[in-house]
Amino acid sequence: MHIKTVQIKRMFKLGALATALALAGCGGDINIDTKGETTTTPTPTPSPTPTPTQTEQQQAYSGFATRNTSLSIDGKEVWTLKGALASATGDSTVGTGDTGGQNGATIVLGNDVVWELDGAVVAGGDKADSVVLEVRAGTKIVGGGDAYLVISRGSQINAQGTSTNPIVFTSQESALGQEGKAGQWGGLVLLGNAPVNSCPDLTACDAAFEVGSHNYGGNDTEDSSGTIKYVRVEFGGFKINDTQEMNGISFGGVGSGTTVDHVQVHLNNDDGVEFWGGNVSVSNVVLTENFDDSLDWTNGWQGSAQHVYIRQADNGSNRGIEADSNSDAQATPQSMPAIANVTIEVADGKNSGGDDAEGILLRKGTGAHIFNTLVKGGADSGECLEVNDDNTVNSANDGNLTITNSLIDCVEPFKDAKVDAEEGRTLSLDVSEWYMNQDGNLVGASDLNGYMPNSSSVALTGGNDDLATADARLKDADYIGAFDGTNDWTTGWTTKVTTTPAPSELPTLTSCPVGTTSETVTAGLYKDSNVNLVCSISGNITSNTTLLAGKNVMYKIDGGAVIVGGDKINSATLSIQAGTQLFATDESYIAVSRGSKIMAQGTAAHPITMTSQQDVINGATGSRGQWGGLVLLGNGLTNKCDDHTACDVSFEVGDHQYGGNDNTDNSGQLSYVVVKYAGFKVNDTQEMNGISFAAVGSGTQVDHIQVHANGDDGVEFWGGAVNLKYVYLTDNFDDSLDWTNGWQGKAQFVYITHEDGSANRGFEGDSHKGDGDTPVSKPVISNVTILPGVDVENASGDKGEGILLRVATAASLNNILVQGRKGDRSATESGECLELDGTYADLVTNVTGGELTIENSVIDCNEPFKYSSENTDTADAVNVETWFTGQTGNSAQAVSLTNGMPATTDTILLGTGKNMSAVDSFFTTTNFIGAFDGTNDWTNGWVFIPQ
Repeated sequence: MHIKTVQIKRMFKLGALATALALAGCGGDINIDTKGETTTTPTPTPSPTPTPTQTEQQQAYSGFATRNTSLSIDGKEVWTLKGALASATGDSTVGTGDTGGQNGATIVLGNDVVWELDGAVVAGGDKADSVVLEVRAGTKIVGGGDAYLVISRGSQINAQGTSTNPIVFTSQESALGQEGKAGQWGGLVLLGNAPVNSCPDLTACDAAFEVGSHNYGGNDTEDSSGTIKYVRVEFGGFKINDTQEMNGISFGGVGSGTTVDHVQVHLNNDDGVEFWGGNVSVSNVVLTENFDDSLDWTNGWQGSAQHVYIRQADNGSNRGIEADSNSDAQATPQSMPAIANVTIEVADGKNSGGDDAEGILLRKGTGAHIFNTLVKGGADSGECLEVNDDNTVNSANDGNLTITNSLIDCVEPFKDAKVDAEEGRTLSLDVSEWYMNQDGNLVGASDLNGYMPNSSSVALTGGNDDLATADARLKDADYIGAFDGTNDWTTGWTTKVTTTPAPSELPTLTSCPVGTTSETVTAGLYKDSNVNLVCSISGNITSNTTLLAGKNVMYKIDGGAVIVGGDKINSATLSIQAGTQLFATDESYIAVSRGSKIMAQGTAAHPITMTSQQDVINGATGSRGQWGGLVLLGNGLTNKCDDHTACDVSFEVGDHQYGGNDNTDNSGQLSYVVVKYAGFKVNDTQEMNGISFAAVGSGTQVDHIQVHANGDDGVEFWGGAVNLKYVYLTDNFDDSLDWTNGWQGKAQFVYITHEDGSANRGFEGDSHKGDGDTPVSKPVISNVTILPGVDVENASGDKGEGILLRVATAASLNNILVQGRKGDRSATESGECLELDGTYADLVTNVTGGELTIENSVIDCNEPFKYSSENTDTADAVNVETWFTGQTGNSAQAVSLTNGMPATTDTILLGTGKNMSAVDSFFTTTNFIGAFDGTNDWTNGWVFIPQ
């Protein structure tokens, strides 16, 4: 007897251990208690039978659940729910703290244990024996192969997680540490008493749910099935047969009294969420990598959905939205939800069922009012918006089906409804025309970083901002898509949802941005064989437009002047992403009107390039004057106007006005921008500059710009107060940096090089010719290196020179280096390197009065100084060498440079400069003369260097 007892105990131990090992192979925390077995059994001493002491969990849960003693998950006990959950009588057994329990008809699932679903677990009876199933924040509920949870008609679920402590429904495999996969368990089913159009008589409606013996439907639109907040459902959707599969969350006839927000369904084997009729509204919904349709409605759903993010799986998903009502057009109610602020990332390819990845399918007579929805497809996505069958065409035509303020960004944006005799379809619909004829709809690039819109995205400004007026269930949101670009409401409670960081290389674009026109690309036409998308811009841009960068796209500036905004009316912003390439036809250019902006925000790794058509076409060569350039027109001060409050100065090319009374005006930003081969010639006095700043204000940001091989000046300023840093001006034909008419801006770090025989001056500084004209040009400039070309005439008769200051200008020049060529004749040496022209007497007054100064500068030239005047009253009024050497820190001596850079051992330029940051906070602290400190070459990586 003794031996047999020991053997039985050993058999139990081995059986339990085998079970544990099998479970351990699946991962997770497995706890087996062998109760301290010994090999001998002493003769027992008779004693009273003890009263068992129950744990808090046993007291709380044993009335409606059983403990699975063979395993634990996450270090917690596992309790199993099976069959019907019914009300109980007697005293409350709800525990304290995180522990749940039962109090009458309320069943509380605490987060102190993990809950296991065994088969179909049904809360309450159908419109009888109702219960409330409460699930506490942080609770995990796991399901096996045939498990799912049903909330019957008349019962409720109260599952309220938090952003940091969500409620998670998941598979047993995932809970035990194995890989979570679609279809490993069922899902969550809510069944309500709201209307469905599959019931002719809503007062006696018993629609059968597609899995199990469960009914739904009724005539109570305000029915409540409870509350679901911060709940995640993952790896569900087991398959019964080819037509019956579980959805992540199923809403069968669920009424508007139900609250659903912040829910995610991830990797479900059928639909993410599906609505059969009812009036329930949902918000902040995340549907990721679901196999069939992410959001599916049918049978008269009249609820709402706002802030829905859908991401499909490549070669693993079907539709983002599949929308039906009923095959019978007379069935009521008609599906007609309000949908707003949806982002759908359409996958590429087909799922294993052979279905293409698609965006939105509207069919079977559905109605809907869709607002602020963004659909983005990939290169191999299917159609992104399709309307199908006669009843749906009728809904579209009679206004029951609408889409407004939405954005389609897809290779295959639309699929039309077509006549099909075999299918019984007699009506057609041009979906593109229908879509574009509705308010605020766009087709073009969406400009997203992951699922978030970039600051330049049209999605941020294109939404309907009065949604609450359109439908009281919606909240106002003035953007298209699920996200506002700042607030990521998915953070903390979702799984596998992250914002993709900005890629290090440019993406491949599949469509042209809104505001541009796609052109046919002929194979072999362009030097860059990657280019298969050319988007043209022309005419007047009167709405915000973003040019998106892509390794396969270029933008064509075409048809003459491309004008951003109207002159002080119809203001618009032209945004240009880092890495964008633009080319222009022969007489085309960009002009940014007063009141409008350009936001060209390149980077050192991805500069923005603007060049000529010849520079990008095979068999052609870029050269000066092949297109216009970039013109910024501002509201700043210019001395061409006597009355600055009513100032309209005509720009030298085209019918463009500039000038005003605001020197702080903002025309946008130019950062890391390269302009090549511009400057076409209109006539002998009218030529385009690379970048023209016409009365542009100090609110404009300009840094890291290059103008190369321009047909006239590199940059020119007509008044205004715009400031610049890091300016590289190479091989420009006339003057590299030219100012006039009252420019009062600042510049630091300017590097100028000339092409021999094809350039004039490094600086040409003017102000005004009339007495009393204000403001007087007085820029403050520091850290400049000018390497003028040789003293040989260019095609206009101008020779290579350094700096010319004339026409009454004032200026504060600091830390300037001019190093000319040093041959023995004009063909091998530069012309004069510092010239003052006193023809206008105010320049002499500025010299003698200290308004025109140069300090801490070096002139290294064979012909260092020159004074000129065509006015006999000012002839020989200034000795330039005496003026120069008499100021602080100046010298005329030889220096050594390598590609403009002094050696680190240099003592003439390095350590001898003036710290201009002590004068004005705009300037960066320096102690050197010239554009470079001997170590840091700020041109590296982003400038164009001709080969």
